[in-house]
Amino acid sequence: MQDLSHFAKLDEPIAAIAHAVYELVAEIDPTLHRMKRWGFPGFVGNSTIGTVCGHPHHVSFQFFYGAHLQNPAGLLEGTGKDLRHIKFFSMADVARDGVRDVIISAIEYDKTLRDEGLRARAEI
Repeated sequence: MQDLSHFAKLDEPIAAIAHAVYELVAEIDPTLHRMKRWGFPGFVGNSTIGTVCGHPHHVSFQFFYGAHLQNPAGLLEGTGKDLRHIKFFSMADVARDGVRDVIISAIEYDKTLRDEGLRARAEI
């Protein structure tokens, strides 16, 4: 079972939003392996797909190769070489148009990456 202790440190409603984002990714692809990455609950395949990070006033889903993803709805933010994120300020943000599409795109992109062996170390 994935270590979700990071969420217990968050105040409401941020903790509930973090759980909802996590469950959305798990629902989209229940076969994804889960692994704590840099202290945050995350999803791995060939590489790290993303992590759910709670902040005082929002939740971010960090896409580790987000710069390589399509962003037609303009949801991805960031300027790093690879990392991008979507911010969630409310439960309604979790259901925004385009969120599922970006997550699916990240899962598909991960399949093109070199296998780093993370699945063998994942919790599930």
